[in-house]
Amino acid sequence: MIYTEPFVLTGGGPGNATTFLSQYLTKLAIGQFDLGPAAAFSIIYFLIVLLFCFLFYTALQNVDRSKQG
Repeated sequence: MIYTEPFVLTGGGPGNATTFLSQYLTKLAIGQFDLGPAAAFSIIYFLIVLLFCFLFYTALQNVDRSKQG
């Protein structure tokens, strides 16, 4: 169901301008059955998400420390 709302709202277009990375990954892996690039892309996607989570966590920790002291 995560793919339904963005696709209904934008249709992925114009072209592929509003296609989410997860939608593209699913299309590549399942639709085209191109598993090698899909696996590499999923690792890169995971590392990007992990980096954002780390930065967000670090920012929250810094805000918490500044409120305490």
